[in-house]
Amino acid sequence: MKRIAGIFIVLIVVFSVGIALKVRENRAALSGPSGGSGIIEGTEADVVARIPARITKVLVDEGDAVEAGQVLVELDCREQQAVLRAAQAREEAGKSQAKAAEAQMRAALGASEAAQAQVGAAGAQREALETGHGVATRQLTRLEKLEGEGGATEMELDRVSGQARQLSEQIRALDAQVKAAKGQAMAAKGQAEAARAQAEAAVVAVTAAEADVARAESLVEECTLRSPLTGYVEVRAYEPQEVVLPGTRVLTVVRLSPAKTSFYIPNAELAEAKVGRKVTFTADAWPGKTFEGAITQVAKDAEFTPRNVQTREDRDRLVYRVEVRAENAEGLLRPGMPVEVTIPGSERE
Repeated sequence: MKRIAGIFIVLIVVFSVGIALKVRENRAALSGPSGGSGIIEGTEADVVARIPARITKVLVDEGDAVEAGQVLVELDCREQQAVLRAAQAREEAGKSQAKAAEAQMRAALGASEAAQAQVGAAGAQREALETGHGVATRQLTRLEKLEGEGGATEMELDRVSGQARQLSEQIRALDAQVKAAKGQAMAAKGQAEAARAQAEAAVVAVTAAEADVARAESLVEECTLRSPLTGYVEVRAYEPQEVVLPGTRVLTVVRLSPAKTSFYIPNAELAEAKVGRKVTFTADAWPGKTFEGAITQVAKDAEFTPRNVQTREDRDRLVYRVEVRAENAEGLLRPGMPVEVTIPGSERE
């Protein structure tokens, strides 16, 4: 009987100690700094092919460090390069045609201007002849009146009459010349307009050829796949001589710095989570080492406590997602690594 009583007393003592330790743990948790558990996330970027081609070289392996812009994969692009050369040839031919059309247009415009000048000169000459013809006609009329009075001789009448006839014939000839010059001017103007249209069409053709060249150059540029960011190769999905289609992921590159993670903070501690506030990380993989970071985002909307997240107060069901980032120049924090995030200076009484 005494033995049973002793065992019962021991059980009571152990149970009491357990309760005391639990109460002490809860009090320590309630008075400790705010924070939570999270998983390190890396910034992933896929290296994707945009053209169908055969892989000639894969220049990196999984785990290799890469720099942004570094060539990682080379594709067989003989077809794209041939298309580029053909487009460049069309561009050069189009430029030559445009130059020829421009020269032809300038020549046609010059001929049109010359024809217009000829029309103007013939018009001015006709006006001069008209003036002379008018003078000769008036003089002839005056002499005819004087002849009856004995003031003019027949020779003078013949001379003035001949001048008037000659001027009249010159005017008729000049009218024919003006008419022909106007016809030439109209024809030259039509040729100039046609040459201008050809020159404009040649310029449009050159623009289209330049667009073809730019498109072909962009396809040739896709023959070398470059790293979109600085990090390391996480996945190498294809090998040389394999064929890829547009949209095929060939490699996956992960950036480690800055490292980011997120945790959930209860509603009662939300005031401690402010964008820009400093935080500290601890990771099981690196015991005794502390990483420093800062809060970059706090969710605007509350969520209910996820089952896989533990908070200090089970009764506080509303939580907010907090995202933090930390410099990770040494690359010690890896994606998928569990960490504990603490907000220093948020201890409570």
